[in-house]
Amino acid sequence: MRTLSYLHKMIIFGLLLSTVPILLTGIAAFIYSSNQTELHRTQANQQLLEQIQSNLEHKLATVSYMLDQAVRSPSTFHSVSGSNSPRRIGQLQVENLQIEFQHMKSWEPLLNIILVNQSQDWIMDRQGFYPNKRFPLSLPMKDLIADTLTSGWQLAPSSIFSNEDSKEEQSSRQNCMYHITLARTVPDTSGSSNTALVAGIPACYMQNPMRESLQGASNSGLIILNREQRVIAHPDSSYIGQPLSALGMLDQNKSERIETLTPATYTEGFAERVVRFANADYSLTYSPPTLKGWTYILISPEDTLTRDYIKIGIHTLYISIAMLLLSLLLAWLGSRRMLAPIRRILALLGDNNIIKTHTSRPQQPLNSQDELEQIQIGVKRLSDARSELESTLNRHQMQIRTYFMMQLLQGKTSSNTLYDALRDQGYALQLSSWQQLAVLAFQPELASHSRYSSQDRSLLLFAIQNILEETLTPEQQLLPIVLEQNVVTVFGNKEQDVSLFLQKLSSLTEQLQQQIGEVLDLKVSIGLSQPYHLMNQIPQAYNEAVDALKQRMRLGTGIIIQYGQPNLASTSWTIGYPETLEYALLQSIQQADAVVASTQLSELLETLFSTECTPAEYQAALMRLLTHILELAQQSGIRLSQICQEHRSLFSELHHLQYAAEVELWFDHEVIQPIIHIFKERQVAQYQHISERMIAIIQQDYDKDLTLDECAIRLHYNANYLSSVFRKETGTSFSEYLTRYRLNIAKRWLDESDWTVKEIAERLRYTNPQNFIRSFRKWEGMTPGRYRERKKHPERAFKS
Repeated sequence: MRTLSYLHKMIIFGLLLSTVPILLTGIAAFIYSSNQTELHRTQANQQLLEQIQSNLEHKLATVSYMLDQAVRSPSTFHSVSGSNSPRRIGQLQVENLQIEFQHMKSWEPLLNIILVNQSQDWIMDRQGFYPNKRFPLSLPMKDLIADTLTSGWQLAPSSIFSNEDSKEEQSSRQNCMYHITLARTVPDTSGSSNTALVAGIPACYMQNPMRESLQGASNSGLIILNREQRVIAHPDSSYIGQPLSALGMLDQNKSERIETLTPATYTEGFAERVVRFANADYSLTYSPPTLKGWTYILISPEDTLTRDYIKIGIHTLYISIAMLLLSLLLAWLGSRRMLAPIRRILALLGDNNIIKTHTSRPQQPLNSQDELEQIQIGVKRLSDARSELESTLNRHQMQIRTYFMMQLLQGKTSSNTLYDALRDQGYALQLSSWQQLAVLAFQPELASHSRYSSQDRSLLLFAIQNILEETLTPEQQLLPIVLEQNVVTVFGNKEQDVSLFLQKLSSLTEQLQQQIGEVLDLKVSIGLSQPYHLMNQIPQAYNEAVDALKQRMRLGTGIIIQYGQPNLASTSWTIGYPETLEYALLQSIQQADAVVASTQLSELLETLFSTECTPAEYQAALMRLLTHILELAQQSGIRLSQICQEHRSLFSELHHLQYAAEVELWFDHEVIQPIIHIFKERQVAQYQHISERMIAIIQQDYDKDLTLDECAIRLHYNANYLSSVFRKETGTSFSEYLTRYRLNIAKRWLDESDWTVKEIAERLRYTNPQNFIRSFRKWEGMTPGRYRERKKHPERAFKS
């Protein structure tokens, strides 16, 4: 799977960085806009309802005012008091009343107004004067007048005003079954109230103020309830006159049918409810009841708000998408610009995956790494290369300095170029400041060490070299090196007095010996040269330090010795070479007696090292001992390759031994024990051969007068030697083995033959049968006769 490039990661990060704020902003804007839209709709509905209520109340108040004026007008009064019969009402009075009715209708075109005389059964409207026979009154006038006087406007059948209307008005009233009516009695001179002036407005046209306020919008409607919770205005005229429960409205919050509408309080001002009827959700906004007891309800479909939400969401989505696209563009352009330095760094690092064009982008390598990872790898490679180069240079420089020190100590550096070479190696300070110098040689003591072996010598020499480098400052020494299994360093200082220099040198070597012992748990011997003044005398000082270490042969391990102490130049051999001890040692080796040989070797070396000699004289004596041991092995037919591997040199190994314990251990383990092992193997083979031949003689001549002396004659060996060899191999003596073998033969004859005991004894060379019987009873626990009887009759033997 390919990893995204760093450019893509930056673009995605920038897009995500902008997406979250845009998303949160869009959500917040949508929620805020939705809340504001809902609040605005609520406020608009309340304002609309208030405006409709105000307009309608104003219209009704105007009609009521005009009706009161008409009741008090002279024309109305004269028409009522002028005559008690319709015939006596003058034409002029009718025309005056019609003019006044027409004037009132000019204020409200939908207003219907009639003058009714219930006692004389006549009616007058703006069309004319009619007798009662043409006026089938559907509502008792007294009840209508009583209700309107008590409660104001009332809902009455439209048939009250349907007599003389025009065809257009009759057609309209057929769609509107009810009028909102108001009646005023017209008192006459007699004080009776049989005449009333009735005004009415079709209930269907109560929606007109609503339509005027909405400017033709048809999404909302107006419902008006009277005191009895009956509908007096509704967008659907079929509901007018019915109770509220007939609308079938269901409260969405309580999930119950609405029978009556809880009126809003004047403190709240307006109330809202969400209802469902006609398979749709509607929002009801209604005001507190008016003085007439009417409740104005504004009904609005809920899907209108949903459509508003959708519009807001779509607009918010468009804006968010536009902002996201802009963010993507900016992130892409900005990321490419920010990636340009990274490309240049990759190009400098030699990355072949960069296509060097203006519109290029880094290609993913096969190991799916982005640009920063490539830079990290490139920088790491440079760092590793630099570290490796520095390490190589330091190693080469150290090798050069080590090689120079080896050449210097071994005297292979030309005196003419020595001082220049020292300056080139960084020893200019030592050249200018040193007044005295000496060479120190450190030799680890590994013989009989419980923790280290000879295989650890190289590692221990390296550890000692590190301790010298850390303990002595560069101004006090030249580079310590490992040379010929020693750690060698050149120590010097500004001290001109030789005695003070030697004191400091002695104190320093003791400190180093103690420190090495504490850190490595190791003894070291330290050889010191004589003090010198010049750098070209370092080779001579080195030879002196190495020669001083050779005194460990006599003085032992863990010593600090300076060349020339003690002075062995005039010493001589105080006793001769211990030839007697050497002869005894050679005899023990030849006899393969390892214990005795080890004891005699210790005695010989102790005698040898008790003599004060030079290291070279000790070497000569040890070489003589090694030569004589190897001569013995050669005379015995032992090849040198049987003692040590062909690529090893015993004489070279002996030459490198430094002290007595090491020499004794080497002679015992590397020379004497291998030779004794070969002699032992030969003895075992020889003893086995001799014992096998003696056993063969016994098996062949057991029925003869056979003795150990006769076997010795046959085998050409000493009888005592044969007895010793036979006992070592078989664990028993010759006579016992012969007797035991003869008795086994006797048991077989007793089982298989009919020979008597006497005959068997004679055949086995027993001079007396009683001797045979006693010998048989001794080894078998029973007599020969009893043995034969048990074999033939085992049941008797069991009972006995």
